[in-house]
Amino acid sequence: MNPKVKLFLADSYQLFAEGLSMMLSLSDNFQIVGIANNNRDLINALPKSLSDVLIIDANFFFQGDLTLQKRLKDIYTGKILILHDSIAASCLKKISALADCFVSKCSNQTYLIECINKVYNGLKIKLAKESLFGGLTTEYQHELVARYSLTTRELEVIRLIALEFLSAEIAEKLCVSEFTVDTYRKNITRKLNARNVASIVNFAHRWQLV
Repeated sequence: MNPKVKLFLADSYQLFAEGLSMMLSLSDNFQIVGIANNNRDLINALPKSLSDVLIIDANFFFQGDLTLQKRLKDIYTGKILILHDSIAASCLKKISALADCFVSKCSNQTYLIECINKVYNGLKIKLAKESLFGGLTTEYQHELVARYSLTTRELEVIRLIALEFLSAEIAEKLCVSEFTVDTYRKNITRKLNARNVASIVNFAHRWQLV
């Protein structure tokens, strides 16, 4: 019988981490050897866990301790699978050298398990070149870009506004300044002739951007 793959989970949302742990524990192939909800606990517990694969939220690398990437290289020799939400590709590229695999939090259970097994067996899954926001998947979504002269970054901001992120949070996810986000918002408001934030949210839902 093959030994179980030992997994260490790191996510700042305790409920998400515990839910992920319960889901992966249902598999006979995995053993959860540790969970951390902040950088300090991660650095303290990870070396002792002897885990094969670290599954970590990308936001860990952009909150507070910006030296985490270097510290992980110093203390950990296992595989690293990075989970991400709607964070900008430019941010993920900054940590791509550390990662063996990137998996969107929008992925399903089957795909995540498949990626864990591939990473454990030595395969690397590169960061996809296409937009991490799903891209423009329908003909009329391409039409909206032409009609409103929206840039890719403006589409990202529209989606994050519709998902109820504040300007400061959008700036963090896109790795830009809050001033830059405010400029994007002004441009979006002008291009859409939007009267308020609700108009932008309605636009996002109408064009199936969220």
